[in-house]
Amino acid sequence: MRPPRIRPIELVAGVGGSLAMLAVLLARPPGWEVVATVGATLLPAGLVLYGATAARRTREAATQRALVTEQSAALSREAAETTLSQAELQRRLGELVALNELGSALSSTLDLDELLGRALDAVVQRLPFDRALVLLVDPTANVLTDGRAIGGSAEVAALVGQLNVSLDEDRSTFVQLARADGPMVFRDVDQDRYEPNRLFAQALEVTSFIGTPLITNGRSVGILAVDNRLSGREVERSMGPLLFTVGTLLAAAVANARLYAEIEEHARELEARVATRTAQLADATEEAIAARAAAESASATKSTFLANVSHELRTPLTSVVGFTKLVRKRFEEVVLPALSRLPDGGAASDPKLERAVRQIGENLEIMAAEGDRLTAMINDVLDLQKIEAGRMEFRREPVDVVAVVDQATAAVAALFESSGLALVRDVPPGGVPVVTGDHHRLIQVVINLLSNAVKFTPAGSVTVRVALGGGEVVVSVADTGTGIPAEDLDRVFEAFAQSGDTLTDKPRGTGLGLPISREIVEEHGGRMWLESEVGRGSTFWFRLPAA
Repeated sequence: MRPPRIRPIELVAGVGGSLAMLAVLLARPPGWEVVATVGATLLPAGLVLYGATAARRTREAATQRALVTEQSAALSREAAETTLSQAELQRRLGELVALNELGSALSSTLDLDELLGRALDAVVQRLPFDRALVLLVDPTANVLTDGRAIGGSAEVAALVGQLNVSLDEDRSTFVQLARADGPMVFRDVDQDRYEPNRLFAQALEVTSFIGTPLITNGRSVGILAVDNRLSGREVERSMGPLLFTVGTLLAAAVANARLYAEIEEHARELEARVATRTAQLADATEEAIAARAAAESASATKSTFLANVSHELRTPLTSVVGFTKLVRKRFEEVVLPALSRLPDGGAASDPKLERAVRQIGENLEIMAAEGDRLTAMINDVLDLQKIEAGRMEFRREPVDVVAVVDQATAAVAALFESSGLALVRDVPPGGVPVVTGDHHRLIQVVINLLSNAVKFTPAGSVTVRVALGGGEVVVSVADTGTGIPAEDLDRVFEAFAQSGDTLTDKPRGTGLGLPISREIVEEHGGRMWLESEVGRGSTFWFRLPAA
C-alpha cells in the first residue's frame, strides 16, 4: 500500500493564503501593518501545523503497510498449512480407500490361499510399500511357516515359501515380531549378528523393514512384513499403525478361513461317516428284514407245529388222565376194600403186599397230578397260539375283581398247604368298582401269578392285594422268595423263558404263564409290570380300568 499524498487543494490554500497576506501588507496603509505582521507570524505556524499533520499521516501509512505485510505473511503460512493438510487428508483418504478395498478383498473368499494372495496384492498396490510377505503360525508344530511373498522375484517367493521357523527361536526377527503386541521396525538387518537373519536379509537385498503381528482374539496367527527396497525409500515408523490395522484385518480373515476349512473337513468326515453308517444301516436293514422274514416264518412254523402237536397230544392225554383217575377210583373203591377183607388181617399182614398197594396208590396219584399238569401246559401253549393268531375270544361283562381273587386263592389253596407257605389276602372292606372283562380269563391271570410265586418262594409268604388307584383297580402278588436279577426282569415276560440260566433246581413249567397273563391284561386295556430285588422277593402288579 502506497503512503498518503498531500491533496492539491490543501497546497493551493496554504500558498494562496500566504500570498494574499503579503499582498495586503504591501497595498494597505500603515494601519494594516500590525495585521500583516500577525498574518506573517501565523503563516509559518500554519505551515508547521500542516507539516505535523503530514508526518502523522505518513506514520499511519507506514503502520498500515506493516500490518498488510504481516497479514500477507499469515495468509502465506495458512496457505502452506492448508496445502499440507490437504496432502495429509489426501493421504489418509488413500489409506481408508486402501483399507476398504483390502476389507472387501478379504471378505470375498474363505479359501486361505486365495485370501493371502488378495491381501498381499492389495498391500503393495494400494499402500506405499514395494514388497510384502506373510508367514502363518502352525500351533501344532509350533512354527512359523506357510509363507507367501509378493513384489519380488520368483526366487524370493520360493525362498519365503520354504521358511520354517521355530517359535522357540527368540533371536529370529520373525519370531520377535510374532510375539510382539504391535508393529516393529527392523534396521540394518543385513548386518544382524544372528546368521539366519543376516543371510535372509542379504538374500532379499533388504536393509530395513517394518512388520506387524497378525493378532486376533488375543493370539497371534502369523506376521506381515513390508519394505521399499525397489524404490529405495526408507521405511517409516509412522506407517506402523496403518500396517497394524491391515494385520488385524488379515488376522481375522485368516482365523475365519481356518475355521471354515476345519468345518469343511469335519463336514467331509461326517459325510463319509454318514455314508458308511448309511451303507451299514442298509446292510443291517436288509439283514434285519431277512432275519425278520425268517423269524416270522419260523414263528408261523412253530405256531402251526405247537397247535398241531398240542391238539394231537391233548386227545390221548385226556384219555390217559381220565383212565388214570378212573383206575385210582376203582382201586380205592374196590381193590382196597377187597384186600382189607382178606383173612389174617388182609394186606396188612403181608409187608410186600402192603408196600405194593401203597406204591400203586401213590403212583396213580402221581400219574393223575402229572397228567393234569401236562394238560395245563398244553392249554398254555394253545392259549399262546390263539393270542399270537388273534383268535382268543374274551367276554365283555362286569367283573368283581375281589371275587376273582377269592376264586383264584381257593383254586391254589392246595399248593400253599403242600408248600407250607402262608397266603395273605388283603382287600378293601368295601370292595372296589367292577371292571369290564372276562371273569374266567382274569382268574387265570391271578392263578398264574400265585402259582409262579409258590414256585420261586422256598419259605415265607405270598400276599395278594386289591386296591383302587387313579380310577383303576390295582392287583398285586408279592412273595418273599429268591427275587429276580435286574438283567432278567425283561425276560420273564418272554415266551418259554424263565429267570436264571442254570438247569438245576429250576421250577418246572413252560414259561408261558406270565406272557399269557400279560397278554390277557393288555387285552383288557390294562398293564402288567414287575418289581423285584434278589434275596427279598418279587411283586407282580397289574391294573385294569374301572368300569
